[in-house]
Amino acid sequence: MRLMPALAFGLALCLVLSRPSPAATCTDTVFVDTIAEAAWVNLDVSPAQGTRGVRDALRQAQSQHPTQPVRIRLAPGSYADNLGSEIYAQRLLRSASSPIWLQATDPRPNATVLGHGINLLGVSYLAIEGLTIGPETVGAWSGSAHADPQPLQTAAGIHVAGAARNGRSNANQGGVLNTAVYGQFEPAHHILVRRVTIQNLFGRDERDGETSEGQNMDGMKFNQVTDLWVLDSSVRQTTRHGIDNVGVHRAAFCRNLVAQSGGGLGIEAKGGSVDVLYESNTFYRVRRVELGGEDTDATYYMSADGRWDYEALRTVARNNLIVDAREAALEFSGCQDCVAVGNSIVFTAAYQAPSAGGEVFGGDALRAHDSRVLAAPDGAGSDCQTWDESAQDYVTVDPCWGVGANAPAPINRVLRNANLTVVNNLFSAEGGSFGRGGGAVVPCPLNASGGTAPISFNANYWWNGGQALPLAACSPLSEGPASRFPGGSAPIVGGSVEASSTARLSASLLDALAPRAGSPLLGLAIAHPSQAAYDRLGAPRGNAVGALVNVDARADRVFSFAERFYPQFFPGFVPSFLLSGYYVRHYPAAQNYIGAANGRLYLLGPALTGGQVLDYGALDDWMATVRAAGH
Repeated sequence: MRLMPALAFGLALCLVLSRPSPAATCTDTVFVDTIAEAAWVNLDVSPAQGTRGVRDALRQAQSQHPTQPVRIRLAPGSYADNLGSEIYAQRLLRSASSPIWLQATDPRPNATVLGHGINLLGVSYLAIEGLTIGPETVGAWSGSAHADPQPLQTAAGIHVAGAARNGRSNANQGGVLNTAVYGQFEPAHHILVRRVTIQNLFGRDERDGETSEGQNMDGMKFNQVTDLWVLDSSVRQTTRHGIDNVGVHRAAFCRNLVAQSGGGLGIEAKGGSVDVLYESNTFYRVRRVELGGEDTDATYYMSADGRWDYEALRTVARNNLIVDAREAALEFSGCQDCVAVGNSIVFTAAYQAPSAGGEVFGGDALRAHDSRVLAAPDGAGSDCQTWDESAQDYVTVDPCWGVGANAPAPINRVLRNANLTVVNNLFSAEGGSFGRGGGAVVPCPLNASGGTAPISFNANYWWNGGQALPLAACSPLSEGPASRFPGGSAPIVGGSVEASSTARLSASLLDALAPRAGSPLLGLAIAHPSQAAYDRLGAPRGNAVGALVNVDARADRVFSFAERFYPQFFPGFVPSFLLSGYYVRHYPAAQNYIGAANGRLYLLGPALTGGQVLDYGALDDWMATVRAAGH
């Protein structure tokens, strides 16, 4: 019996949603990497076809090859915007055996550049890899305009969204909310964004994204998405959020760089988000890194359990570098069962807390406050997209489910923090910025307001440039017995940050945040179930505090460089380990090893080296290339 397309999709979606799925991790083998090379149907696109060629290839993949795995291969070059809008595609409903892979054949940053953003609605098993969205640089700023090249204007570099299920149905039953209708979504699912560069998204009349007043362009945005991986990508100079997530379940954000985002957050996951992992990312001069989020419109909250009482459940932030955050490095907002473990939070010696009228309003290490569900009078949206089977199209419904962000929807609910843990982290103000301000408000180790949830602290190392931590005007810091607050000596190498390019920024932060010889971070950590077994660079963690554990990390930096730029030989991320006197990583799919011993680099693999261990030179000789590439 042949099922109608909509019925088949509905049954498949029910199976996806009813089957328990493990939380996403940074070491998962993602769906496109399980497809045999010979199985792919290849569609080739050239820069001369512009963004229209990319959109048309997505449509062709769906219409002509609905049950086959399709790889859309973009040749290097610039794809001019010949659509006048985002690259939009919808209803690309694929399976694990028939994904769509939008892939740059040259995955280096700035090699394959799209002239507009990507907007995907109601999609599944879709991967985006190796693309650059936005210009590498913008022209000189005159005070009112830029010379060419111009920044890119797009709502988001990449936007992926699910859709309301039965959005035209009425959930208001005599003043009682029918939750079998309201808040039900057909989520986008199994989405991969890997090795993508998004940069310089702001208005032509704005100096840059970080100082923008427009605040309307996100680097990446995911709404109602399940099973999501964002890996090895960068977002820099966007006017709003770096990465915005609303109603995401089972998501892993790993080894990304988010820098100099504007009025939004470096990253957030709110609106009923569940099992979200922020691991081994670098955040530089973002407003905050948020566990939970800044209030959620009622219409867009996707509940996994019908509770409607949290922004996020089981968010874990670990192995991250958070440097010179403008308002606060980490903030818990409506987050329950959430953990920050093994991160390095650093305010450099050059850091200046933001202020207005002489009053400081940033520079905190930690903040915690409750959130809430917003209603239409607060400005919350009530519209949604829902599938119209007769029109074979998504249509806008307002108000969604006959209610939107109005009563009897669960509006104005307080979403409280609960069961928060902060353990094995480094908090360092290199120039002693904690407690230094021009008025009654000062940068604080902890600023907790609008909620009473206790935070469990332990084994954290605090450094304030050799000065005491402030007590006045700050929330009490109830540290555990294994913590040092403040510690007795400087924990990291320190030094200046080189932000003239994304690669230089990333490399200089790794240099500056490395533990110094004899660092007090070594040997301080305690066991915790959410702690990764490896550090930010993939080194065995041992019992060190913070995101970086090795004084000498040359080998891991070279290994990470190889994974990023030679994935055909070293596919995916794997941690390092010791083997027969070598410090190595093993890639079973390629049968290759990369390793180091006595300061030298070695490779081994049946095709790569003919099965012989070959010497590829001194690690020191590789470091200039590795740093230039951002590792």
